[in-house]
Amino acid sequence: MKCRYCNIALAPSRRFVDGEFCCEDHRQLFEAEGPSATHSATQVTQPVWAALRRLRHRFAPRDAGLAAPEEGIAAPPERKVQMISDDDQASEAGANPARETAASWRWLNAAWRSAPRDLKLVSLLLPVLLVVALTGSIPKVPIRELSPQNLDHVQSQVQKIVGSEWKNVNQTISDRAAVAYADDFRSGLDAWESRSNLTRSWSYDAAGFVRPGPLAVFKPTVDLSDYRFEFLGEIDQKAMGWAFRAQDLNNYYAMKLVVVKPGPLPLVHIVRYAVINGKEGPRVDKPLPLTVRSDMLYRIQVNTRGGDFTIMAQGQVIDFWSDNRLRHGGVGFFCNRGERARLRWVEVSHQYDALGRLCAYLAPYGIEGRNGNMN
Repeated sequence: MKCRYCNIALAPSRRFVDGEFCCEDHRQLFEAEGPSATHSATQVTQPVWAALRRLRHRFAPRDAGLAAPEEGIAAPPERKVQMISDDDQASEAGANPARETAASWRWLNAAWRSAPRDLKLVSLLLPVLLVVALTGSIPKVPIRELSPQNLDHVQSQVQKIVGSEWKNVNQTISDRAAVAYADDFRSGLDAWESRSNLTRSWSYDAAGFVRPGPLAVFKPTVDLSDYRFEFLGEIDQKAMGWAFRAQDLNNYYAMKLVVVKPGPLPLVHIVRYAVINGKEGPRVDKPLPLTVRSDMLYRIQVNTRGGDFTIMAQGQVIDFWSDNRLRHGGVGFFCNRGERARLRWVEVSHQYDALGRLCAYLAPYGIEGRNGNMN
């Protein structure tokens, strides 16, 4: 038995005294307001909480032991009893707004936690970018009067200011956009700059690998500062060298993998130095902390951030240091006389995080990347 006014189960004492209301106040309120208000509120609230329950049960994760039975197989009797009892309890208890609201918030919280990280970032950053794009810090135009004589002037001034601010927003998004450059050397060496003629000093083998010669710099990367530089290469004879933060052909950081003791399991050292105004600085020489083979393909990754540099080989850190002499510059490769190496591909990425990829998607124009297009 439930109270006809508040729809709450009656206490045992009230059932014997008055089987319709939980207290005398509710009886008087019911008689004063009439039954229409209670019925209308119940009719409005019950479908809402029923819809919330169906939505939550539809998307809530199922327990492995209570998964739905396969087609053609009946559910166990105890499961049927549990389902019936749950429905009976829900129908007897009626719509409880506080309980349903808490359960709905728990479901939303679980759905948010299980969502992909990129989806979370995009959903959080899109409103911020829209607010910045639409409001920002647009200066206000003082308009004292809108007479026909100065209306054209005011309109042109407003258009000029809005256009200028919109260009600034576009430029900010473009500057933060992710950039990815790549080259597999199949389309030639037009993107590389060197003192020598690359068609003669660099060559290809039968497998499509390129054999570097004198230093050549990847031209699209010259204006970058902080980036990740990754490539796949193999030492054929003695050493393989690469450059980064190369402002030009006379200023760059150089690194080499040098075979000190050849053999099936060679001893390889890593050597690094800086070239400033065409002059080589002191060299740092240390053993490569890896077990290598003579036919090993090295996957090298160079991470530059400010004045800090981290070098990785085969996914393991092999060297790190700091140097502030060169603040920006591109990447390149070289082999000195008596050295031979082979390169398969090279990739350079800049600001390639979730925000950078979102800004690249929103950028008003394409950013030059691999073969002239943004990746």
